[in-house]
Order: sequence, then C-alpha cells, then structure tokens
Amino acid sequence: AAEGVGLGHAFLRHVERCHVILHLVDATSADPVGDFDMLNREILRYGNGKLARMPQIAVVNKVDAWEEGKGEEWEQGLRVRMSKEELEEKLRATMTHSRLMWMSAKEGEGVDDL
Repeated sequence: AAEGVGLGHAFLRHVERCHVILHLVDATSADPVGDFDMLNREILRYGNGKLARMPQIAVVNKVDAWEEGKGEEWEQGLRVRMSKEELEEKLRATMTHSRLMWMSAKEGEGVDDL
C-alpha cells in the first residue's frame, strides 16, 4: 500500500482524514501478530509519518474461537494458534499505543464497548 500498489495510496489518503486508526485483528489468522505488524509497517512507510503518530486501537475479533464446542459446523476449520494470554503478550510487545480490545462480532461480545 505504501508503494502505491493497487488502491494503496487512495486508501491511505482516506485513512489520513480519520482521527483514530482501528486495527481489526483476526484471532483465527495463521499469524495475527504478523498481520498486525505488516499493517503498521505500511503505515510507517507511507507519506510523512502522520499516520504512524495517530492514535491506534487494536481490536482482536473472534474471541469466541477460544471456547470449545461453541462454533457452527461451517466454522470447524477456524481455530486459534495461541492462547489469548500469549496473543495479548505478543501484541502488547509490538504495539506503539496502549489500547487493546477484545470482541466477538458473531456473539456480540465487546461490540458495545467498541
């Protein structure tokens, strides 16, 4: 995105008009921390660094995936690759901001807080 590939610059110009950057992190991703880091690297590389100085909130979604037997049949392939505590520790180690939230859009958990 920072190199202007695809809709990269158009999207990042749009983000510059925002007051807060919200990162939605998929708890069932193969590498949720790597996904988060990649987005922040793109933000750092873009423009004059204004985006990197904006307030950011990381929101981990699909927290219901840690609950055994709660998923629908079509969700059986979704699984978390680390504990919630391990994910929190790794995200906090890489975050340059302090707000970390947890939610399950499917179950409605944490949605009101967001």
